Amino acid sequence: MVERAGKEEASEVGSSVRGVRAKLFIVITILLLVQAGQAEEAGYELLWSYETDGRVYGVAISSDGSYIAAGSRDNKVYLFNRDGDLLWNYKTGDKVVGISITSDGSYVAAGSRDNKVYLFNRGGELLWSYEAGNWIRGVSISSDGSYVAAGSRDNKVYLFNRDRDLLRSYETGDNVLDISISSDGSYVAVGSSDNDDRVYLFNRDGELLWSYKTGDKVYSVSVPSDGSYVAVGSRDNKVYLFNREGELLWSYETGNAVEDISITSDGSYVAAGSRDNKVYLFNRDGDLLWNYKTGGGVDGVSISLNGSYVAAWSGDNKVYLFNRDGDLLWNYKTGNAVEDVSITSDGSYVAAGSGDNKVYFFANNKAIEEAKNAVELEKSRGFNVSEAESILSQAEDAFNSGDYSRATDLAEEAKSKAESIGMEASAATTAVNKAESIIFHERYRGFNVSEAESILSQAKDAFNSGDYSRASELADQAKPIALDIDGDGTPNDADFAPDINNYLIYTGVAFLVGLVVVSIASLKIRERRRLERQRLEDVGHRIEKEEKQRKEKMKQDILDAIEEVTGGEK
Repeated sequence: MVERAGKEEASEVGSSVRGVRAKLFIVITILLLVQAGQAEEAGYELLWSYETDGRVYGVAISSDGSYIAAGSRDNKVYLFNRDGDLLWNYKTGDKVVGISITSDGSYVAAGSRDNKVYLFNRGGELLWSYEAGNWIRGVSISSDGSYVAAGSRDNKVYLFNRDRDLLRSYETGDNVLDISISSDGSYVAVGSSDNDDRVYLFNRDGELLWSYKTGDKVYSVSVPSDGSYVAVGSRDNKVYLFNREGELLWSYETGNAVEDISITSDGSYVAAGSRDNKVYLFNRDGDLLWNYKTGGGVDGVSISLNGSYVAAWSGDNKVYLFNRDGDLLWNYKTGNAVEDVSITSDGSYVAAGSGDNKVYFFANNKAIEEAKNAVELEKSRGFNVSEAESILSQAEDAFNSGDYSRATDLAEEAKSKAESIGMEASAATTAVNKAESIIFHERYRGFNVSEAESILSQAKDAFNSGDYSRASELADQAKPIALDIDGDGTPNDADFAPDINNYLIYTGVAFLVGLVVVSIASLKIRERRRLERQRLEDVGHRIEKEEKQRKEKMKQDILDAIEEVTGGEK
């Protein structure tokens, strides 16, 4: 009877294992599908757009996407926050063609065709302006706003500190077409036009470290955070990479003029856009990692600090976003030619300026996507993730209402909650299965495990209600009870009386032993008392006998004395 019951339960355990395997297969399949979905869709969305009164020539975004600066043909400098609120605008004397912002958005530098360089603080206060000999083609500000570099059609490079002191100006051989300053302001790279066709590198003091003549105009220059490299794009169709000492490390010829260039913070990757309609990505060694053909000339590129994302804009009026592997993650068509694009350090946000007079701001809602994936994964495993789903719903509502910071925070909280639930549920599953196995084993051996079964039943109820912490706690309680059903600290298999608490047996034995000891002691005392009484009685009898003998002797002695006195007369 016991053997048949054991076989039936073993069959149930086997079915349970097969069920677990089936669930595991489903989970793996879902994971693969989720990963495939992530590869096809990056989850970027247009958060907002703002229409100015003219073409938007330039945009710049702070490292975390909190602030977006723009320069427009309507002669204005604009600053927006991440939610699309216009914080301020400032009207210059002509078109604003150059714009740059510090990492934290504290300062904005602008260059205008009114020949002036401008520096503003985050509040929109004009800190200073400087008038050059011709209009400003480009500006670049150091990460903390300590230095501002500008290039002008007067053939000069200007370097200022935050207080407007002109540290140095240097005259090149022709118009300055582009300028780039390292994060700490230590190095400034410059590209010049027709009659010069050179790339220049200056130090912070304005000293020329070296120059190199390319085959045509230098349209674009870009330096990493420490100025250790200089990337160059030229109308001679080539991409160049130099080290800080001016040594040409490599060059690559594209199919047309290279309009724009962008290098990562450590110089590991270089992105380029060419009039041959292609976006290119190279590594530091000059290996072409990939190229992608768009529907028009690629006039600009922007790469995230670590090279994970590349944003580009093309003559087909589109903004493109690629990952490091060259996969097209997303594109968006604006109402006219895109003039400029800027991407945040981690690729979470992209800003664009277009000939349709608009500033566009896009966000990668990957935090929400990751939260969704985490929630779906745990649901597929059969776990109760209602709490995480509720937080995720709040994140989606916040995103849809434009509160992107709160949306991100809530999405991360939802993901964390789902993962936490998954870990708790997995631990509870292990605990319940272990307890179930132990109880089955002990019951099969004939022990009464009803108390442990009752607690395990409560654990399963807690698990099914989603209280995984309580389920683990109860399952952990059931295990030792099943292994020691009488709770005396001795495992069932080592207990000579597993159904009776050994403490009771030991206590009873100790009581009996004590009772015997007490009884023996009592008997001994009574015996001692009897012997003492006997001794006393013997002593009394002896004394009494001795006294009688003494009295009789005295009597005899008296009689003998009388007889002697009387001479034997009676």
